[in-house]
Amino acid sequence: MIMACSLMDIGYSGNRFTWHRGHLWQRLDRVLFNNSWVNTFNLTKVEHLSRTLSDHSSLLINIKNNPTSFPTQFRFQNMWLLHDSFLDVVQVNWNAPVYPDNSISGMNRLWLKLKRLKLVLNWWNHKVFKNLFSNILIAETKINNIEDLCQYNRSEANMGILKEAKGELSKLQIQEETFWKQKAAAKHLVEGNNNTKYFHSLVNKKCSINYIHKIARANGSFTKDKDEISSMAVNFFHSHLNKAFIPYTNVDPSIIPNVITFEDNANLSKVPLMEEIKGILFNMKVDSAAGPDGYTTKFFQTTWSIIANDVFHAVKDFFNGSPIPKFFTSTTIILIPKNPAVNLWNDFRPISLCTMFYKLISKLMMSRLYVLLPKIISPFQMGFVKGRAIAENILLAQKFCQDLDI
Repeated sequence: MIMACSLMDIGYSGNRFTWHRGHLWQRLDRVLFNNSWVNTFNLTKVEHLSRTLSDHSSLLINIKNNPTSFPTQFRFQNMWLLHDSFLDVVQVNWNAPVYPDNSISGMNRLWLKLKRLKLVLNWWNHKVFKNLFSNILIAETKINNIEDLCQYNRSEANMGILKEAKGELSKLQIQEETFWKQKAAAKHLVEGNNNTKYFHSLVNKKCSINYIHKIARANGSFTKDKDEISSMAVNFFHSHLNKAFIPYTNVDPSIIPNVITFEDNANLSKVPLMEEIKGILFNMKVDSAAGPDGYTTKFFQTTWSIIANDVFHAVKDFFNGSPIPKFFTSTTIILIPKNPAVNLWNDFRPISLCTMFYKLISKLMMSRLYVLLPKIISPFQMGFVKGRAIAENILLAQKFCQDLDI
């Protein structure tokens, strides 16, 4: 019934359970919202209040509709790839000389071109691609007008115009689905029928769940002030991610066998060929989230014929020993709630979103290390190794206990 009515549970804060009697604890009470509500009040939050004389908790609905606006960063939209003029725009900009010094090479050249392309794509998005949803409304209105005309004059010319208008609308609807799919980050669905409504509801639900409405201070009190929450987050994770590390150096290197040969080291550090780089890139997930550079995997794959040479020389620059510039090593920290009731910063799991070039370098090194792992890892190490399971050791130990009658 809930699914048939398109209702959703957007999560809660406070106690996990809303009903208690004796030794039984359950979440019996909940608030469900439809898409229209979440579209209008996309920062709604449900709070479970404390129980008093009743067995049930009261549910408080907090409604926010005016979030603080922050400066927007560049985010490549995969729907741009579906526009007829996109590849031409990229090619013209990419092949232009690099200002102020066209002799710049390697990783610096790749970054300057990617940075310049951001400005061009932002302009192209506003002036050429324009607002997708306005384009859809214009296309629908155009079709309605042509259909009215065809009711009085069903000439081949009018029917051809109607067919062409419907084709344009179909392209716009595919772009809309691509937009919502990327925004929803729905990785469990494959390409298929139009799922725009479903993706839209996923985006609204994520927005409601991930918004931090309140957080606990060090003294146990809570704050709902946005500026204070932002300051507390920066201070907490700056301290958390910069803890002093004291390495344990009391290790006898003589007990570590030397299993990596000079040939193995040479294979790890040799400059990769163009085909190796292309193979790694095209095996990366196209629906992974973009890092601070804003570019997606799908952009690199689709424009490979244009950018391949610069990407190759950037990778070659790295394997020749040049340090990776900071603009490629920077990451964006995303906070993922560990549970529905988030009260402390420790209730979040921080993950880092890397730039596309950093991912590419990491995947290249991982693919080479993968070949050497069987030589490095002991055959008795069962956990965290592909093809092995730690449960095998547990079953083996149980078998020994049974045979020895322990």
